[in-house]
Amino acid sequence: MNDPALCDIIISLGEVTKEFPRQTDLDIIVASEIMATFCLAKNLKNLTQKLKKVIVAYRYDKMPVTDTDLNIEGAMTVLLKGAM
Repeated sequence: MNDPALCDIIISLGEVTKEFPRQTDLDIIVASEIMATFCLAKNLKNLTQKLKKVIVAYRYDKMPVTDTDLNIEGAMTVLLKGAM
């Protein structure tokens, strides 16, 4: 999220919950690990190398499953190529 309006908000002001208003804020973060990887990549080749290391799940034996295991890093690179 990267919206300055969300940096200082008051919640629970509606009819039902107005007894318990609360002030909060939201941190500015990237929406996903994929977008963080995209932002850190220097070029298309570097992006592909970084995407190969993204962990998407864990197996029952606690071993990580990467997008290389699923053979999807190429497809993700193609989708992000236009944005680069």
